[in-house]
Amino acid sequence: MKKISIIILLLTVGLHAKAQLNIVPQNDEVKEYTVQNAQPYDSLTNVDKRSFASLPGQTLYMHGARNDQDGYWDAFFTANFLTSDERTVYKAVNISVTPAKEVVGKYYDVLKVWTKTDYFSYGCCLLLREKESGSEMYYNPFKYSLSMTCLGYYEKLKRYIGQVFFSLGKRVETEDGQIITPVEGAEYRCVDIGLKMNSDGAFLLMEGADGVRVEAFPIGGDEVYEFVSADRIALLTERYGKKYGKQIAFRKVDTGMTGEMVITAWGEPYHKSQRKIEGRTLETWRFSDDRHVDLLDGKVYDIRIY
Repeated sequence: MKKISIIILLLTVGLHAKAQLNIVPQNDEVKEYTVQNAQPYDSLTNVDKRSFASLPGQTLYMHGARNDQDGYWDAFFTANFLTSDERTVYKAVNISVTPAKEVVGKYYDVLKVWTKTDYFSYGCCLLLREKESGSEMYYNPFKYSLSMTCLGYYEKLKRYIGQVFFSLGKRVETEDGQIITPVEGAEYRCVDIGLKMNSDGAFLLMEGADGVRVEAFPIGGDEVYEFVSADRIALLTERYGKKYGKQIAFRKVDTGMTGEMVITAWGEPYHKSQRKIEGRTLETWRFSDDRHVDLLDGKVYDIRIY
């Protein structure tokens, strides 16, 4: 009887311990998107994880990645690499490389898209049909992610033409290949949209008051990496006031700003820590490029850039 009681007690403890575990089932489901169930394509993002589910029915142009003389490694296949173990490389010259000449400078229709999420990775496979030859291949968009441009995205970039922008003081390339750094705040106007072979994709062609034209790259939504638009400055000034709006537009952080303002200026921090000091909350946010911000009760009181 005593032995049975001990067994019951052990089982009870075991069940109780199991009940304390928050067991999350692994999610490795492959989702398939076709023209019939694709999400609406807003054309504001190019070929990246924000737009994968919207790509079926779109057309891509392969302008190629920088320095692709050695071809494309582990990027193009003859079968769906997410749903099978088949890893035969498309038109390979050796085990895992597709020659650049076989894929660059061509248009592709996106027939299907598969996505797969698990604990360790985020996978995506695009089934492409080359317009001229009709050849089909399976593409891993995480490899050489800047080598293709969606035509819908390119067309939507034309909304920038005629808009006024101001320099953020970053290095830019001129039409003739020179590298210059415009003065922060220098005024430019978008005059055209371009796309160069073996480049980082579609860009805005900006013209300054001196007539010099430079390239600028959109980074999603209505933001441009090297410039800020007059419209965005006005929007953020209206939202956050004259004291902080323009600073945020120029991606600067100042004391007194709220956490929301910091994120609008710099994006989400990659690390946050928090502690209590005499009843007050002190947070430290870390960003790329060795940038640190301390917030006391939700407002910036110290900024460190190393």
